[in-house]
Amino acid sequence: MSDTFPQIKFRGQLRPSQLQVRDVAQQQLSRGEHQLHIVAPPGSGKTVLGLYLWAELIKRPALVLSPNSAIQSQWAARTDLFETDRPMPMLVSTNPEEPQLLTSLTYQAVTLPRRGDDGLDHAAMSLWEDRLIEKGQAQDPAEAKVWIRDLKKHNRDYYDERLSAYRKSVRDEAGLAGQSFEMLHQSCLKTWQRLRDVGVGLLILDECHHLVGHWGRVLSDARQYLDNPIVIGLTATPPDGDGKVPADFQRYQEFLGPIDHDVPVPAVVRDGFLAPYQDLAYFVRPSEAELRFVAQADDHLQEILEQVCTKPSDDGEAEPATPTSEIVEGKEDEPLTEEPLMLQHVGGTEAVYHEENPFDDLIPENEPPAKTPPLEVPVAVEPETADEAPRIKALVPWLLQTLETRRHATSTFKTWASFHRRDPEFADAARVFLQVREVKLPEEVPPVVIEVPLDEVPQIPVVIPVLDRYVRHALRRSPNAEDRALAERVISGLRMLGVQITETGCQACASPVGRVLAYSSEKANALVPILTAEMAAMGEAIRAVVVTDFEKTSATISEVEDLLSSEAGGAIAAFRVLVSDPQLDQLNPILVTGSSVLVDDDLSPRFEEAAKLWLSNAGYEATLTFEAETGFHVVSGSGRDWCPRVYVEMITDLFQRGLTKCLVGTRGLLGEGWDANKINVLIDLTTVTTSMTVRQLRGRSFRLDPQEPEKLADNWDVVCLAPEFSKGLDDYARFIKKHQNIFGVTDDAVIEKGVGHVHPALTELRPELLEGSVRDLNRDMLQRVTRRRETRGLWKIGTPYEGNPNHTLEMRINEAPREQGGFPPFPGAKEPWSSESLVQAIGEAIARTMVQLDMLKSAPHVLAKSRAGGYVRVLLEDANDEDSRVFVTALHEALGPLNRPRYIIPRKLKFVKGNWFSQMLPKVLGQYFEKSVDKTVTVHAVPNVLARNKETVEVYQQYWNEYVSPGFPVFALRGDGEDLLREALKKGMSPQGDFHEKEIFR
Repeated sequence: MSDTFPQIKFRGQLRPSQLQVRDVAQQQLSRGEHQLHIVAPPGSGKTVLGLYLWAELIKRPALVLSPNSAIQSQWAARTDLFETDRPMPMLVSTNPEEPQLLTSLTYQAVTLPRRGDDGLDHAAMSLWEDRLIEKGQAQDPAEAKVWIRDLKKHNRDYYDERLSAYRKSVRDEAGLAGQSFEMLHQSCLKTWQRLRDVGVGLLILDECHHLVGHWGRVLSDARQYLDNPIVIGLTATPPDGDGKVPADFQRYQEFLGPIDHDVPVPAVVRDGFLAPYQDLAYFVRPSEAELRFVAQADDHLQEILEQVCTKPSDDGEAEPATPTSEIVEGKEDEPLTEEPLMLQHVGGTEAVYHEENPFDDLIPENEPPAKTPPLEVPVAVEPETADEAPRIKALVPWLLQTLETRRHATSTFKTWASFHRRDPEFADAARVFLQVREVKLPEEVPPVVIEVPLDEVPQIPVVIPVLDRYVRHALRRSPNAEDRALAERVISGLRMLGVQITETGCQACASPVGRVLAYSSEKANALVPILTAEMAAMGEAIRAVVVTDFEKTSATISEVEDLLSSEAGGAIAAFRVLVSDPQLDQLNPILVTGSSVLVDDDLSPRFEEAAKLWLSNAGYEATLTFEAETGFHVVSGSGRDWCPRVYVEMITDLFQRGLTKCLVGTRGLLGEGWDANKINVLIDLTTVTTSMTVRQLRGRSFRLDPQEPEKLADNWDVVCLAPEFSKGLDDYARFIKKHQNIFGVTDDAVIEKGVGHVHPALTELRPELLEGSVRDLNRDMLQRVTRRRETRGLWKIGTPYEGNPNHTLEMRINEAPREQGGFPPFPGAKEPWSSESLVQAIGEAIARTMVQLDMLKSAPHVLAKSRAGGYVRVLLEDANDEDSRVFVTALHEALGPLNRPRYIIPRKLKFVKGNWFSQMLPKVLGQYFEKSVDKTVTVHAVPNVLARNKETVEVYQQYWNEYVSPGFPVFALRGDGEDLLREALKKGMSPQGDFHEKEIFR
């Protein structure tokens, strides 16, 4: 077909990010591949890119499919950027009855299922009858037919609704079985015939994340019907499998293939085609009543721990009847090096924030649910049970025995390393659980090096894996009935904490505490300080949007229905805060949802006038009425055109013009497809965490505003914290997950993914410096509102964005009192070490040692930069991924707590002491009579990579003495060196601080 394809040329110039995609596409096509899966943010030029690939690379008749008619028209309109030897309108069509060289249609136009034909209705009726019999509402098909016939006669609306649902279920079952084409409407089948006749050899699927479901089933069949055309999938928000039918998600992955190129948002910002932004967070405490409820969860957890730690047990533990234990051989020379600590948030977060699929009840019941791979070998033989059988040990002695014997379920491991590899989460959690309780670990079990004080270790990530294994591996398999009853009590108790123990592991479930924190009344109150600061900084230019999950929560669970009102966490609660605050009322806020329009009472007269004019100019017929409430008016409309589509478009236009400067709405209405490029403040009060929805929501504020070339958007999260309680970080866990795939600029001008780019004190486990510093964090966030120009500068707009990861170490070093008054032990040193200068010096010593030992492939340039909150970030400039990783690991070992190092080396400081003579003289003269003495203040580990043998250690000593301190390395695994290490730990001479190994991008 390419031989007859006309010459079509792009008249513009591709952006740098588009050129990268073009290069990827060329490579794919040259290998004969027929799939191209591209992820690119809104505003990055996906339409032009798709047209360019069609016109200049692939050169085949193409079908473009979009989720709505507006996007469908955009594809046709953007062909004006191309020139050809034929009139372009003759080559492009949006009419399914007249396909052309480029045909742009909606997904609906080619996937409409047939309705009401005899075959489909017969299958739907049969399925309905089967369901009635299965649920005991009918004894046989005859009785079911009577039941359905009676329903049709007396409740026709409900009858039509259920028949439609069963039709959909039949179509879904057919689609899952690969028979989607057979269920299509005749008009769609004719359209596909015409498309095949014109030789469509390219499918461009815009917003392709919509293809997990019916559309994807049809197009998967259509690909075969069109004789395997090239498929290009374009989306800003790739879906994940959460809440999806597994077969549909698998089909999506097979149909589009893996993501071939992901254009990160920072690349498009650097190119100047998206507005730069800063991610901010405001932290609130629960109300007094909410706090009391959260505290009850702690009492509940302590009751559970009391039951399992003080339970009676027999001296000899009863072993359940199981298959012969497998002895797992470990490698004899396997080192006992520790892997990174794997403690994670576990608890009600996932279930609380799960986006429910309203069509769950229509998924065919024979569709098997996704299963978590089993963590243990199934027990093949049921043990005999007896009330008088010996009891399992209490939790602490059971943990000690498990760690000592290295027994995991039905397997026993020969080495600690192989045991740890089998279940690192439990191996880490069990040790931390014992260490926090000051229980001595078995001889051959290495302790976990915990880089926070023991009393700051969060309970939930430690306790849940321990209780889960104790229940599944011990209590539940015990022959003693009392042990099994205790297992059920633990399982029941953990459900209240948002954890469900199943046969194969633990998973999140709905947590009352999580819901209270997610929808805390204090979150809406946070709008006052946030928007007050934004108003002061931006004046009349402010355009703020507050997004919530619902108009009202309407989903409270029984345990908290007395605590949370029906409006808690919803759009109406947020709107009430705005109209009741004298300052924020000046924003003339409007609430717009799928069922309501609420307007600030001060704005109502002007809104009515502007709305009537807008409706008239747009040719819509609608009559508005206003009902007064305290602080606002409820707007109702009548007439054929009054519907959410019309009034959202109208209110968005009034927002763009500045009639209102603050919109409050729900993510369903103000999410995908909604566009208002004036937004410069987005306040996210939703609880969504899925990558797709988070990207859609954040994408609302990135659009460029031609009238505001210096635009920078502030994206706010509001997080409710009660860190003194075990479940008090549930909302923080949601915040972490939301930011897992969000890139942002940091205060030291690098791009970072995750919560760390919001503030260096925010970590994957818990916020550091939390107690007593939330006020400081909030103050810092509010001050950033005034630094928009500086933040724009951090983005380095106009410079290339490589997107290559560079490993860095970010730390906040705790200075010990013994270091106060000391100076670097070198002649002429007049300033004490700062965190930045000390880290720079140690980094130089490590990097130069590695260069001399040929461990680095390039000459090092160590860069240490200060960040907010006393943090310092260190990296090797322009290093490749492997070099930066090795360097950061070594630096962390040198600066972190002593963790069984092979060699140690002292760091000394110079302390100046005066005498009576020097004190009598003027300072200028007296300094020459002062005496100085070098004292060891800290003992550091020699990094493992530099401690392999005596020769490598001697090289490190040379640079340590040059850049950091005089001193000799000592072998610390035996003899005097081991005694010295023990003494240093006893005297608190081990380095202390907070350390984060991260990847940054430039």
